[in-house]
Amino acid sequence: MQNINSAQESGSITLPGIRLATGTTRNQLFGKVRSVSSLKSPEIQRMYQLMQGTYDNVSEEQFHADLNAKDDVILLYEIKTKTLQGFSTLKNVQLSCSDRVVEGIFSGDTVISKHFWGGNALGKTFLKYLWLKKMRSPHKPLYWFLISKGYKTYLLMANNFSTHYPRYERPTPALVQEIIDTFYKKKYPAFYNMETGLVVPKGPSCSVKENLAQISDSLLMNPRIDFFVRKNPNWNCGVELACIAEMTLLMPLYYSIKKFFKGLK
Repeated sequence: MQNINSAQESGSITLPGIRLATGTTRNQLFGKVRSVSSLKSPEIQRMYQLMQGTYDNVSEEQFHADLNAKDDVILLYEIKTKTLQGFSTLKNVQLSCSDRVVEGIFSGDTVISKHFWGGNALGKTFLKYLWLKKMRSPHKPLYWFLISKGYKTYLLMANNFSTHYPRYERPTPALVQEIIDTFYKKKYPAFYNMETGLVVPKGPSCSVKENLAQISDSLLMNPRIDFFVRKNPNWNCGVELACIAEMTLLMPLYYSIKKFFKGLK
């Protein structure tokens, strides 16, 4: 998910819980977590190649800057060929909010080759990563910060995290909104708008290729996608929606139960 631009960082690709792909390769990936400092030049070049295949206005300088500012990266490999087909960069964050210290994980560039959209390798690997972080301090809240310039990244959060904001069902609680504003105002002081909850770039920005993230009328029947579009109407211009989700001790159980019932359909 600067995310799946920088992901958004931002942005947006298809991940767990999003049945967009019908190809037979969607479940043929496996994930590994590596430190950014351990990456080799060929791996970094392949990551940049994947970014270019998903986004327009990709700056190699910005890509390297985003990568070097992160701590870890999830690498997604094709099971059969062992070739790198996706990745997601991650940064451990800590900030002071009111009278407490907030800890979380911020998602940077996130990309999956289109042929492998619809699988769950990234979701499973990321959930395990968050779970291990959570178990270090099980009684302290752990948040996932992400910005989304595409509905697919937003759905990754909304479909898989029971506690997430913003959401169509109800307003964001005041305390959670304070955490959101504190983090994103510090992260993007010149671009984050507290009134709209959007990160608005100035000038040309990395954006999802037009043919990869079109939103049809049928997709807008999904209330979460409709909400995303209403909250971020200029998503296709690189504008990103500032989001947050909480990793809880029950998340693995929630994820497993969801997968079980989905398999019964």
